[in-house]
Amino acid sequence: MTTRRLAAIAVLDVVGYSSMMAADEEGTLASLKAHRNEVDPVLLNRGCRIVKATGDGLLVEVPSVVEAVAAAVEVQELMAERNAALPEARRMELRIGINLGDILVEDDGDVFGDGVNVAARLEALAEPGGICVSESVRNHVQGRLDVEFEDMGQVDVKGLGEPVEAWKVRVQQPPAGAPPPRTDRYVATVAVLPFDNMSHDAEQQYLVDGITEDLITSLSHHAELRLVARNSTFAYRGQAVDVRRIARELDATHIVEGSVRRAGDRVRITAQLIEAETGHHIWAERFDRDLSDVFELQDEIVHEIAAHIHPAIERVETEKRAKRSPAELDAWDLLLRARWHANTNTRDGLEEGIRLAEMALERDPEFTGAHHDLANWWITVAFNRWPMHGRNAFEENARHAAAAIQLDPAHPYSLTAMAAAEVWRGNLERATDLSNRAYERNRHGPVVALVAGIVDLFSGEFDSAVSRFSESWRDARHEPWRYHIATNLAFSHYLAGRYEAALAWAERGLAVSDYLQLRGVAAAALGQLGRVDEARRQLAHTMIERPGLDAREFGRNIMWKQQRDIDHYLEGLVKAGMPH
Repeated sequence: MTTRRLAAIAVLDVVGYSSMMAADEEGTLASLKAHRNEVDPVLLNRGCRIVKATGDGLLVEVPSVVEAVAAAVEVQELMAERNAALPEARRMELRIGINLGDILVEDDGDVFGDGVNVAARLEALAEPGGICVSESVRNHVQGRLDVEFEDMGQVDVKGLGEPVEAWKVRVQQPPAGAPPPRTDRYVATVAVLPFDNMSHDAEQQYLVDGITEDLITSLSHHAELRLVARNSTFAYRGQAVDVRRIARELDATHIVEGSVRRAGDRVRITAQLIEAETGHHIWAERFDRDLSDVFELQDEIVHEIAAHIHPAIERVETEKRAKRSPAELDAWDLLLRARWHANTNTRDGLEEGIRLAEMALERDPEFTGAHHDLANWWITVAFNRWPMHGRNAFEENARHAAAAIQLDPAHPYSLTAMAAAEVWRGNLERATDLSNRAYERNRHGPVVALVAGIVDLFSGEFDSAVSRFSESWRDARHEPWRYHIATNLAFSHYLAGRYEAALAWAERGLAVSDYLQLRGVAAAALGQLGRVDEARRQLAHTMIERPGLDAREFGRNIMWKQQRDIDHYLEGLVKAGMPH
């Protein structure tokens, strides 16, 4: 069935895309993916519905014309900031056209009509990096946003009986002496690719992956560096290494690659650091050591990489080995095997990972890394409500988090694990202190940003929560739990009364996972918007899975600080048609 409604339509398109594709097809596609990973959260946080991607462009529906222009301005500012921090070959400029008018909406969500055609014509008129809007948009927005409009005259639109008045949007420039725009998202970004297993023994793959993961973790402690998350880089395992393509897709400035060969108790590790855009090798080395020396070896590699990327980095005195490294090599070996199983992202794999990590702790009770992993894995068990031999997942999380923070109180993973435990206990002041300290030490870690956002959400700091969840979303593009970030973004916007943005994030999360709470917050947002028929369709999915479910039971595990926030959510569920 086709429906008609009034909406703002925005069309975004890349300038010169065809010639860029002709010159470098793979590189251009990779750059577009990287830019989309940054641009999409801006649009979704403004309540935009991304109707479809049209090759190099986007067609977007926005219920509020003010939010449509605000989103366009924010996108263009973001792209200018990104381009300033990128090599010229990776820069892209957008044109954006916005119109307010009637559209036809199909059952599948696609949109058509004069409102769309006018927006597409306006996009073609915009300057590179610019925004062009119709007179109806200008009339609604003027005086409500800090922008100015310049009359471009009347333009013809194919299929439309009369010309359209077009206006160029001019963004107000910051006053003299104002601080420059934030660029900390675009510091040196390092992608550590999975090292090659040169042992000719598939059984040794866990060791190779473990050494790679340890390098990622160790490098992430340098505040001057941003590390691409493990699951993002491991997605390239088994692929031919095209440094430029991978760097563009991951927004990386530097690539680390290498290999591991084990022979008995000896190990040979080669590592090289590559400047992503040029392909130049900045540093390379080969190390032959006993396995018992692998921790010192990792410290050496990490320092060399960091020092070559950021000359201002000075050697930091290595922490006491007992904080990071086990007393027995067997414990480390067991933990690497545990991670191998846990990273399969299955219930059976996680259960085996927990069993092996606990065996590692039997050999070395002060093995901090094992406590970090177990704290995180038990949270995954809790989120998924998987039974594990009658054990309480939250209690297990708290136990290992407490052990980790006692052994290494300054480590961001220790702080994050303990912050999560304090959230579930309801100790939000303590959780806030811990999560802020972790965030200061490693703001680019997706788990660190996620937990910091959860603490903000539970405390009622919704705007801060959105900011942190958005950072986590950008850095977690290949994480299997990314839908949890979308869920929390949807909740944050919902509780702030931004129901369109809540719905946009819920729909984005549902595209990844049919998660019960995503269905719930989508239905609640639709209920608050008065779109009851759509809300009931969302609830139908939850009722199939949980027949007889009512709003009070649905919100039973919600532990937000303010009762009014819980009541606000339940109100939306009831408006959506769920029994109270």
